[in-house]
Amino acid sequence: MYYSEEIEKDTKYRQEYVEGIDAFLNLSKKKADKIRGEYITPEKYKNNPEKFRKALVEQLGYPLTTTKEMPLLKEKKFVSKDGNVNIYRMQFEFFGFLKFYGLYLEQTENSQEKPFVLGLHGGDGTPELVSSIYSDSANYNHLVRRITDKGASVFVPQLLLWKQDIYGNNYNRHDTDGKFRQLGGSITAFEVYLMQCCIDYFIKYEKINVDRIGVAGLSYGGMYAAHLAAVDTRIKVCYSCSWANDVFVVSWEDWSYKCAQKRFTTAETLALIAPRALVVAMGDKDELFDSKLMVKECEKVKPYYSIFGKDDDFKYITFNGTHESDKSDEEIDFLFDNLCK
Repeated sequence: MYYSEEIEKDTKYRQEYVEGIDAFLNLSKKKADKIRGEYITPEKYKNNPEKFRKALVEQLGYPLTTTKEMPLLKEKKFVSKDGNVNIYRMQFEFFGFLKFYGLYLEQTENSQEKPFVLGLHGGDGTPELVSSIYSDSANYNHLVRRITDKGASVFVPQLLLWKQDIYGNNYNRHDTDGKFRQLGGSITAFEVYLMQCCIDYFIKYEKINVDRIGVAGLSYGGMYAAHLAAVDTRIKVCYSCSWANDVFVVSWEDWSYKCAQKRFTTAETLALIAPRALVVAMGDKDELFDSKLMVKECEKVKPYYSIFGKDDDFKYITFNGTHESDKSDEEIDFLFDNLCK
């Protein structure tokens, strides 16, 4: 009979291994912080912003690193006239087979002169949910409709983030992201790529005002808003809500990128939006993220606006709320004030 003993006798060895890994990662992060701090500074960024924008694109990877293609409009179906907007379902074809879908809430009057905003839902969301079409808009607090009520047309794409036990259509986001990583990319890069190409379409065929393009998003949508604005300078104003945090503390795998700690974490990604207008927000009782980490990251962003003399074009807000869009209009007013300059 083989020797046998209680599990507890070797528990401490496994615990010491876990603690060692944590210590190794924390030590490595301190070294990476130093490398990142020397790699990008406000002075270096001001002298050559496109160098750093290209480097972020390379960090996110394929297919952002490839040439953009103009999507083919497969469907534009009228849904309803609702107040000052006509609502359409639009479906675009990419690569001859991929169908990318969203809602377009177009201003009924002078739409080509009005601001154009991409409205981005978060995890478990859909275009219909963030656009208040399900009668309630959950934690979005009618984000898209508050933007359309102020006079913007809004395109709301469906990202690979819907809640499957409610909406069906099974998928595995993390598995999909892993396959993109094997190809040198990420799901973030892929969906930012699709949104950039859709902007191309709206500029060419819907004749939107190229000087009044903005983006606004909550949670995952806030993450996508920040990355889209960082890599695409056609975005004049960005509103990122309930996302900005220390991504080493909140290291969700589908927004963790190779060598990010040595190049671009949250603060550096947001910094690439400078000197264009940016507002970042988070509720002080957010259940997922610590608003104090948002403040810490945003304080690192401020010098990137100061060096351009654009302090007033960046602000961050800790509001009274949970993981949600701010019920006040402070951020939306900031979005419109800067879109309409």
